[in-house]
Amino acid sequence: MAKSSRRARGARVDVMEVWQTPKQSWPAMILGCLIRWRAELALTAVAVLVLVWLDQNTNTLVMWLTVAGLVGVVAVVPPARRFVVARFWCVLDRHRLRTCLRMAKIRTMNLDGALPFLLWARPTKTGERIWVWTRAGSSADDLEQVLGYIAPACYAREARIHRVRSLSTLVAVELIRRDPLNQPRPVSSPLARLSARMQGQAVTAEGSEPITAATVTPLPVRTHADTTSAASGAAPERPATTTKTKARLAAESGRGSVVVSGEDLSDYID
Repeated sequence: MAKSSRRARGARVDVMEVWQTPKQSWPAMILGCLIRWRAELALTAVAVLVLVWLDQNTNTLVMWLTVAGLVGVVAVVPPARRFVVARFWCVLDRHRLRTCLRMAKIRTMNLDGALPFLLWARPTKTGERIWVWTRAGSSADDLEQVLGYIAPACYAREARIHRVRSLSTLVAVELIRRDPLNQPRPVSSPLARLSARMQGQAVTAEGSEPITAATVTPLPVRTHADTTSAASGAAPERPATTTKTKARLAAESGRGSVVVSGEDLSDYID
């Protein structure tokens, strides 16, 4: 019994997929590091050059006051603060996305172990958008399988993927951080602003105008006799035409009336 079980375990074949790290030369590795850390290297170089120039042309107090002033402007001015925060998230997303694709449990690289190229990242109204160039042996379907890992890795609410119809190799990964429609105040419509400018009126948010008047349509009032006749199914009685009414109508039509023994015979005479 022991021999058969041992033989069965030895005959069993398990399938396991193994990826090997691609062997790169030192120039290629250095070039890849420069491309991945280009934003940090450029910012560090600019900061060092500015500090060296201020140190050589001014004193220490002026140099630190200038640095503090730049930091204060970025922190106080809303457009500058939003610009810096958006660029910070773009740089962070590229590094976090690369780490997620390398550490994901689902295959996102080709059989040689090469990850997709992360070209650039741009801020959007809802978050950031990262453009990815897939390598030979991988596709957008592989990236779509790891969207559930990408969102928490980049500290985002949701991750989506957009394919370029003209070029399937280029893929955009969109990170959703905020919803512009999820606001306590109503969202103004651009059409309302355009019509207000054309008419010279004040711009008000759509749906916030107070109701000042309403169009009232009068309905015919049904009497008790009309209700009774309608319930019984009988046709409503028409008012009887009197002799005076016929005479008045004949006078208005331009011809005389013929009355014999109290009866108007003008309807029977041409």
